[in-house]
Amino acid sequence: MSFERRNTKRSGPLLAGLLRSRVGRAIAFTGIMFVIGYTISSQWLSPSVDDPMNTEFYQIPNLSGLGLVDATEMLAELGLTGVVRSQLRHPRVPEGDIVAQSPLPGQVGRNGDTVRLTTSAGPLSRVVPNLIGLGGDDAAGILRHLGFDVDIVRSTEVERAGVMEIRPGPGTRLILPVTIELAVSEGSTIVTVPDLRGRHVDDVQAVLEDGQLQLGAIRYQVNAPEGPGRVVSQSPAPSSPLSLDGFVSIVVAGIPPDSVSADLTDEVEPVSSDTTTDRSTPQMRIR
Repeated sequence: MSFERRNTKRSGPLLAGLLRSRVGRAIAFTGIMFVIGYTISSQWLSPSVDDPMNTEFYQIPNLSGLGLVDATEMLAELGLTGVVRSQLRHPRVPEGDIVAQSPLPGQVGRNGDTVRLTTSAGPLSRVVPNLIGLGGDDAAGILRHLGFDVDIVRSTEVERAGVMEIRPGPGTRLILPVTIELAVSEGSTIVTVPDLRGRHVDDVQAVLEDGQLQLGAIRYQVNAPEGPGRVVSQSPAPSSPLSLDGFVSIVVAGIPPDSVSADLTDEVEPVSSDTTTDRSTPQMRIR
């Protein structure tokens, strides 16, 4: 009895000393790690039949273009759950149909996984605004900001600059993308008619060209007080506004250069200032 008591009394100090030694601590650490490793392997690497990780894997189907109801039913048959996470405007896919998914088609999922779905919010539409009279570039900028494509047809036939017509017309609701056609007037450039009175007819052409105008009809007035070849009057009048490349007609004192002056007398009647004379045909009456 005393021998056993002596051994019992000594075992406590021996165990404490062993734990305080380096070898003892290493043995204790190894034992703890073994227990942890065994627990992990038994629970995760070798699951039981009832473990949720021990399930079948399925290939994620392609859901694009399907309605939401059909898509969720197809996923449910595979033990998957479909959840709508976002919507996206699409010009061709009807509202509510699937346009995107995650995971992607062909990837692998298991029973209970969630497939995130993006549905179409339908095509985007806009109402054509009324931009008549606005500058062509400003109108095109507004339309492009609204999502329209723009085709500009320019013209200089109308004096006032700006948008003359919009096709399709203002107030029309259109599904994007679509092209709007703008008929835009660049406006006619207005210049001031120079004063040609008193100038020689040979100088008139150059003066008009400098002002970006053209010489129109030339009429002759036989008995005008001005010297022969001098401009008596003009139309439009001096300082009048006229479109770029417009025509200015003049009345010149004297007779046409190619007239037969030898047959003239002092009684020649003057030609009216509003009678147009071709340079090759004398416009006078000889008695």
